Amino acid sequence: MRYTFGTSETASQRLQKISEIFNPHSMDFIRDNIRSPITSALDLGCGPGFTTHMLSMAVNTKQVYGLDNSEEFLIKAMDRFSQCIFIRHDAKKIPFPINPDIMYMRFVLSHLANPVRLINMWINEINDGGMILIEEMEGIDTGVELFKRYLKINTGLVNSQGASLYVGKELSKGRYNADVLINECIELPVKNCDAAAMFYPNTISIWQKERYVLNNCSCKERKEISEGIKKIMNSNDGRTGTTWKMRRIVLRRSGYEMFI
Repeated sequence: MRYTFGTSETASQRLQKISEIFNPHSMDFIRDNIRSPITSALDLGCGPGFTTHMLSMAVNTKQVYGLDNSEEFLIKAMDRFSQCIFIRHDAKKIPFPINPDIMYMRFVLSHLANPVRLINMWINEINDGGMILIEEMEGIDTGVELFKRYLKINTGLVNSQGASLYVGKELSKGRYNADVLINECIELPVKNCDAAAMFYPNTISIWQKERYVLNNCSCKERKEISEGIKKIMNSNDGRTGTTWKMRRIVLRRSGYEMFI
């Protein structure tokens, strides 16, 4: 699995900011959908561990695992969150090293091609009666022109790598080899300064080296967008002028053999 937005320290700080904003909502989502005791939980594509830590607080079990293919991220995760177990593994390859009762993922499938097929592979990696909980973007609505320009470039970048930034649209229509308990889109308003804090790191890191960005956005425009977003980030603009549309899906594996 390749992270479109990198695995550097800048990328890790960006994911920390994302977690500060989204983790409280994700924790409620997980807790609302776990109604029976579980023995193990897995955070797929755990990155530097912020979502794994959140998952460990949301579930009533000590066996919480994080899987990721990035050694850089896993080192950071193990240093920060010693109560969780982190394993290096490519999410596209099965079997997994563990078979959990609960598998959770957020902003993972937007990096991967054939997301519905992958989910149907992963269903067979959880225990009978276990569940997969998914949160992915379906869209971002904003009235901020700089954000629109930034998102247009990032959408093209992700598409150029065979994936989809707004993969939630595809997931909503997927056919899954499992019981579909939830398939809904929710809206989460985000402060403009917080949205800018999530966007800005990409403009000073991967935007400086990704071929798609270099070919489709001039140095002058990159600088203009980056400096403008930085200004919003530092402005403490608390208006909620940007809204994330989040596709939430909960799948339960039935007690019979499933096929892809």
